[in-house]
Parts: sequence; structure tokens; C-alpha cells
Amino acid sequence: MRKAFTLIELLVVIAIIAILAAILFPVFAQAKAAAKKTTNISNGKNLITATLIYASDSDDFFPTIGDNNYYGGDPIATTYPYVKSMAIWIGGRRDAGYSKLTNGQPDYDKVDWGYNWGWEIRAAEAMISEEKCEDGGPVQGCNGRGFGRYNAGKSQTSFANPSQLFAYGNTFDTPRQTIGGVSWMWDSISFPSSNPSAYKNSNLFYWGNRNVFAYADGHAGTVAMKGGCIGDCTNWDNRVASPTSFDVRVKGYCADPDGTVNPFPRQGFPLGKGWKCSDFLAYPESAGVVWFSD
Repeated sequence: MRKAFTLIELLVVIAIIAILAAILFPVFAQAKAAAKKTTNISNGKNLITATLIYASDSDDFFPTIGDNNYYGGDPIATTYPYVKSMAIWIGGRRDAGYSKLTNGQPDYDKVDWGYNWGWEIRAAEAMISEEKCEDGGPVQGCNGRGFGRYNAGKSQTSFANPSQLFAYGNTFDTPRQTIGGVSWMWDSISFPSSNPSAYKNSNLFYWGNRNVFAYADGHAGTVAMKGGCIGDCTNWDNRVASPTSFDVRVKGYCADPDGTVNPFPRQGFPLGKGWKCSDFLAYPESAGVVWFSD
């Protein structure tokens, strides 16, 4: 007589396989995420290394930002001869990113790395100086006068804490690479909902509430992050993203915490000139930010 499994035996085997799968799949997913994070850290390290080589060839100055050249002369373009591979700009959790060459020029839609303009990018004073207009006149109306705006890259010698100053970091911003804290890490998020009020938790950051940052001294690592809102969460500009530590926030976004910043030149400096950088970094708290509970 031909032997065969009974129905009970088959069900037991299926149950055991299902249990093993339930145990192992999360482990595999965690291992895959850890591998991606390691790759992301490696990309950050390679990116800042290439940028430091660029600086050594540019009289010690980091890349300038300007909107009168192809893609503003952003680091994705200016560092290309040193990076060579556009794939280095990709590597986070988002699916929509791509980077390639078009007619020999860097082209991009969504990249995973933001350049450190400063806490609120128009305030600058991180890797780059205050925004200027090419004609030497007011920034307000610069483009209308037929000129371009630019932020000159800073010299490495001007950094008070290069081992703690962010040079690049994971970002959702597109197309400009920015890692400022006021809304810039939240805009253009490629999640199912386009409604800002749908994002009320910190797990939208890349790696379990941690983002990868590359520092001005050449190393890279992860930083614990938190998110919150100033006022309601129905407007992207009310969103705030920050390292969980205020000290890390200040030293990460200020080339010199005791230096001065002149915020928002395009809007006529509504917050006033001459802020001490560390004081400006406390603006969310002074404005009543509510941090997400997670």
C-alpha cells in the first residue's frame, strides 16, 4: 500500500513553516534595512571625501550654491568630477529617487542627500555664507533684475566644530539638496498621502528615527531625529525636523554657534538681522513647537 501524509500531518508541517516564516521574515527585513543603512553611511563617507578633495582644489572652500548655473551649481553638479557615480546620491528608503547624466550634465529629481545650508536654508551660515545677488544689490528681486542669487561656500578654517558640523544628510527635499530643519526634511515626501497632517510621527525619518549625516571633517554616522509642528500640521512650513539633542542641532547647523546669521533675505529679514546662531536654532521652541510623541 502507498504511504502518504495524512491531512493532519500536512497541516502541522504548514503550521510549522508559517511559524518559522513569521519569525524569520522580520529578521531578514531588519538585516536588509541594516545593510541599506550601512551602504547609506558608506555613500555619505564617500560623498564628503569627494567634497573635501574638491575643497582642497578650491583654496579650501566648500561648494558654492547659485541659481544662475545648471541646477544652481549645487554640489551634485560641482562635485561630479570627484564623485563620478551619480548612484552615490541614492540609497535611502524612498523609491522615487534617481540620478543620471543628461548630455554630460548631472540631472536629478529626488536625491537622498541634502547639503547643509543652515537651519533654515535662507539663513545660511553653515557650509555656505549669506545669500547675495550677483549685481551686489538686494536679494529681493534679484532674478527680476536679470541676475542670479548665490551663497558662497565657506572655508574649512571658519568651522568651529568641523567634527560636529553636518556637511550632508538624508533628506526628502527635492530638487534642491537641503537639510534645514524648518519643513525642508518633510516636503515632497513620497508617501501615499500628500496631506501634511497625515505625517504626525517621527518614524518617517530614514532609519528608525535616525538619519545619516556626513560631517565636515570627513566622517559619517547616524543621528537620532524627532519631528514636530509649530501650530497646526496642515501646512508644510509648520513642520520641524531636528536632532533630538539641542546641542547636536546647534553644532550640526552652525559653522560657529557664537557667530551671527541674517535670516530670510528674500523676505526682507522679517526675523531681523544679527541673530546669534545658537539663539536662532532655538526658534522652534520659542515659537511653541510641539514635538511628536514618538
